[in-house]
Amino acid sequence: MDEIGNIALAENRLHGQLREVFPHIRKAGQVEPRDLYLSLEILESLRNLVAEDMNQLPHEGLILRTVKLLQTNFYPTTLIKWFWNPRQTGGKDEPDLKGMNMNQVIVSAEVTTSPNPKGAIDGKMSTTLKKLSDMPGDKFYVVTTEEMERRAKSKLNKLGYKINVLKV
Repeated sequence: MDEIGNIALAENRLHGQLREVFPHIRKAGQVEPRDLYLSLEILESLRNLVAEDMNQLPHEGLILRTVKLLQTNFYPTTLIKWFWNPRQTGGKDEPDLKGMNMNQVIVSAEVTTSPNPKGAIDGKMSTTLKKLSDMPGDKFYVVTTEEMERRAKSKLNKLGYKINVLKV
């Protein structure tokens, strides 16, 4: 896990990465898809250029928003160093976000930008909640939609894990 450090600097870095993505999207949108194969070619080109960023950058942004919200609303008087896996590359025993005071884990959080708990996302939610339940500190499962919030709370009621669902 990497230390986040200065949140404003991390936000500026993320904003710079986002600014690099949008020209690719605009460029792809300028070509008129006249036939099926040109349309597929344009879509493939766009996918190659921005698909990974479209998945990872919102995840990174949600982690930064979560840090600010937790620090302001839950831990305003606690000195916390924040660590993260911004590109969803953490191991089985690492959360997306970890907050530490000295050598003690204060917060373990998993974030998801998935909007709907359907299909594979629903299954992944169960796996993620199980993983999070075994982590130290206050546990947060962070979502962005009411649908995901409802489904996570339903699963937690059934499973009995002590995890806070936080809709950001």
